[in-house]
Amino acid sequence: MRRHKLREHPLCQSCLQLGRIEPATAVDHRVPIGRGGDPYPALDELASLCASCHNQKTRHEQLGEDYLKKGCDIFGCPLDPAHPWYRKRE
Repeated sequence: MRRHKLREHPLCQSCLQLGRIEPATAVDHRVPIGRGGDPYPALDELASLCASCHNQKTRHEQLGEDYLKKGCDIFGCPLDPAHPWYRKRE
């Protein structure tokens, strides 16, 4: 699964959100197995990450923090899908 994911997504998905180009070296469960994640998930439930992003994500998970929701993508849109920017306007 790891090789297949890296072949499909060879660049770090976290870095790409921030406009950086880094090769991915790790495949990470989006939902950790220890928190109910599937040990053998579908490929879209895995993330291709560079070593730096993988280490940061693991550290944030150990501290109980959400890693991938801070900041904006290359278009200036918030990474957090719950950000007020995405609320429907009435």
